[in-house]
Amino acid sequence: MRTVIDGLPTLAGENPGEYIGIGGISVLGTGHNSSLYGIMGESPVVGDSTFGELFKVENKGAKTDVANVGAFDFGWTQVNDLVPGQFPDANPYDVLAVPGHVYVVDAGANTLDEVMPDGSVEVLAFFSNTAISDAIPTCVTQGPDGALYVGTLALVDSVVFGPSAKVYRVDPSQANVADPTSTPMTVWADGLFPINGCTFGPDGNFYASELFTNPTVVAGPPSEATIGAAFGAIFSNPQGDVVEIPFDSPVTRTFLTGGTLNAAGGVAVAPNGDVFVADGTAYVAPGGGRVLRLDR
Repeated sequence: MRTVIDGLPTLAGENPGEYIGIGGISVLGTGHNSSLYGIMGESPVVGDSTFGELFKVENKGAKTDVANVGAFDFGWTQVNDLVPGQFPDANPYDVLAVPGHVYVVDAGANTLDEVMPDGSVEVLAFFSNTAISDAIPTCVTQGPDGALYVGTLALVDSVVFGPSAKVYRVDPSQANVADPTSTPMTVWADGLFPINGCTFGPDGNFYASELFTNPTVVAGPPSEATIGAAFGAIFSNPQGDVVEIPFDSPVTRTFLTGGTLNAAGGVAVAPNGDVFVADGTAYVAPGGGRVLRLDR
């Protein structure tokens, strides 16, 4: 094991156990020709210009700042107040690097972005609000058909109504950059608990980590008090999991851990089919995080 890059900042969140720092990572290429892309959460408005930055690390360890996606998205949400009461906002959360393209999903701006080779940023799609709050896209991966698949958190709706997270299919070649709210997209899978990471495996199946899988525990009409109580009950025992969904049958679900994870985070699948998941990503005691290889 060796350290690729260190010294990146972290920021305490609004709630106990929440910290914001580097979000998603993505590797492009193999061996000595590989590059690592990383995206920092938030934006420079928190007081540090590193936040919101997309950076690239070459195989030999040289770091290059590519673009500050958080700064761009924060400005975009100032102009486009699509989530009244919550915008302006930005929190780049995941990055996907594929040959010729680098994509970022922003959980604060609710956007799918593309970062161009010259460092400019384009908003490709905006994910519409849910019944109560915003969609909160948290992961992006490329499917066997070449389209992008974006998972959402839908956190408040999942607490109030039960599993409300979705996976959207977006063809980036059909993006309406002039009006990202009009970019065509379809719901490929729905009825999921809050998605915190996603990927496709070598078998072509879709894998998503779910932050929790507890049943809805809101007592009475939704209010700040009842939703807060529900969050407290859920995260005292979040029962996170990884769900496997066949590409040709998105209504079929296989849960890989039986709800034994604790606030599951990123998920990855090795070429041999082994599934790895980050666990203990929130609301755990210091030192409680871990990476698990799931026994199939």
